[in-house]
Amino acid sequence: MRSQLKKMIRPFDIIVIIIIMISSFIPIAIFMRQQFNIADDAEIYAVVLINGREVDRFRLHDGAQLLYTYTYEHGLVGDQYNVVEINGHQIRVQRDNSPDQVGVNMGWISRPHQTIVVLPHRFLIRIEAVTSDYDNDIIIPF
Repeated sequence: MRSQLKKMIRPFDIIVIIIIMISSFIPIAIFMRQQFNIADDAEIYAVVLINGREVDRFRLHDGAQLLYTYTYEHGLVGDQYNVVEINGHQIRVQRDNSPDQVGVNMGWISRPHQTIVVLPHRFLIRIEAVTSDYDNDIIIPF
């Protein structure tokens, strides 16, 4: 069986496999570059979206300690609710009534491109960095 396998594999096959393995790390390199390519003067915002519509935008800064509750008034359905806590430079879903509690278990987020998603409620928190470049604001999406 081993001799049959050796006959099937050619030297060019090994080169292709090595190239594919090396190229599989490209997305990690791109992600790491985005994470560390945030300007020092960038302001960090937490954006709250419900059903794809922006409901709130909070600037994350020192000293901010807030607690918000999102209910049907904000676009959730029925008795759904999400309690969001902001503590300085970080934000989290403190509690909600979704069955699996994935949003609550995500914990605190604070860096651009991080998100918290409560899928049954179609509730999303996204961190964005906004820098002032000359007179234009540049929003770095996730």
